[in-house]
Amino acid sequence: MSLKGIFASEAREQGKSARTRARLMDAAVGVFARVGFEAASVNEIALAADVANGTFYLHFKDKDEIVSAVAFRIAGDITRQLDDAMSDIDDAIERTCFATRQFIDIACSEPEWGWALFRAAWFLPELRKRSNEYLRADLQRGARQGSFTVKIDAFLVDMFASMVLTALFGRLSGEADKDAGSRVAELQLRMLGVPGAKAKKTAWRKLEPLKLKVSTALVGLAKASE
Repeated sequence: MSLKGIFASEAREQGKSARTRARLMDAAVGVFARVGFEAASVNEIALAADVANGTFYLHFKDKDEIVSAVAFRIAGDITRQLDDAMSDIDDAIERTCFATRQFIDIACSEPEWGWALFRAAWFLPELRKRSNEYLRADLQRGARQGSFTVKIDAFLVDMFASMVLTALFGRLSGEADKDAGSRVAELQLRMLGVPGAKAKKTAWRKLEPLKLKVSTALVGLAKASE
């Protein structure tokens, strides 16, 4: 099922203010995916949502506020879904590989959301910081388990995250094929000190694909604006 218009769909039983806010967020996803966060304008978002600029400012203080609302929502939904899917996986090698591959596949299953998330990772330092904290937890788990033999510090975590984003960009832009997730996961495991044969076997194991599922988090946001 396409996620186009998903915010508006969630808010359809809410009040007018909630529905308008949701329509603006849907419009913003499309604009951000098309031109990026820096090039996007309030006027373009309002036009795509078929509302006046003044209406935009009734719901969001400025462009940065809607950027954060959209980006953190998308990232939060993907993170929650990955957490649920990995709830019974303790092995850090398996968790790290699973998260990399599924994150890329989930984001690419809805290209508009994938592009918005990719651009947000570079545009919003706070989003990058939170994402890196999520990654760091599994990398430190691997160090405790003795699976990862390299130093787990901020530099390594940021490099690890950049590899994921590079693979995501490759998939979204068509420069990389559907195996990009497995390729980068294998490289990551090798970088972390996992023996080559084990890294390759784990990274290329068949996975059941996950599809992006959105939460009802928007309802709370929308009600707060009414």
